[in-house]
Amino acid sequence: MTPLNCARTKRISKKERGFTFIELAIAIVVLLFGVVAVAELVPRAIRNNNGNRQDTIATVIAQRELEQMALQPLISPAFLDSDGNAMNLGDLTSSGTVAGSPLITGTATIDFTASKVTGYSMTYVDPNDSQSATYDVRWAVITTLNGARPTSKRFIVGAWKQPQDTYVQPVNLDTTVQK
Repeated sequence: MTPLNCARTKRISKKERGFTFIELAIAIVVLLFGVVAVAELVPRAIRNNNGNRQDTIATVIAQRELEQMALQPLISPAFLDSDGNAMNLGDLTSSGTVAGSPLITGTATIDFTASKVTGYSMTYVDPNDSQSATYDVRWAVITTLNGARPTSKRFIVGAWKQPQDTYVQPVNLDTTVQK
C-alpha cells in the first residue's frame, strides 16, 4: 500500500465512524428538554382553556340577565326572568342608593365575598355542562328619582363560577337605562 492510499483510508474511516457516546448523550438530553417543555404546555393550555370557557359562560349569563332587566319599565320593582327567577329591580323610594348586592367600595363591582342578598342573587346551573356547572349571579340597582318618579336605573350584574376549578375573576357588567 502506498503512503497516499494509507492516508486516504484513514480519512475515510474517520468520516464513517458515526456518533460518539458523548454526542449521543447530549442529543438525548436536548431532546428530553424539548419533550418535557411540550408536555408541560399541554396541562397549562387545558387549564387556560377551562378558565376562558368559565369566563365566557359567566359573561353570557350576566349579559342575558342584564338585557332582561334593561327591558323592564323604570317603575317596575321586580319581574320574573326567562328562567322563572324573581328579580328585584331596586328601591323606588330612595334616589342614588345601592339596592341589592353590595359593591366593592369605590367601584361598580359586585362584592362576592359578602353574603348573598335575597332577591338580588341567584344560582344558575349550566344546562349544557355535563357536570352541571353552577354560577353565582348577583346584581345591584341604583335608581335615580325625580320627585317620586324614577328617571333612570343603573344595573350592575356579576357572575362567577362556583366552586372554582381554576381561578377566574368574576364578570361584572354595568349599564344605565333612562326612559
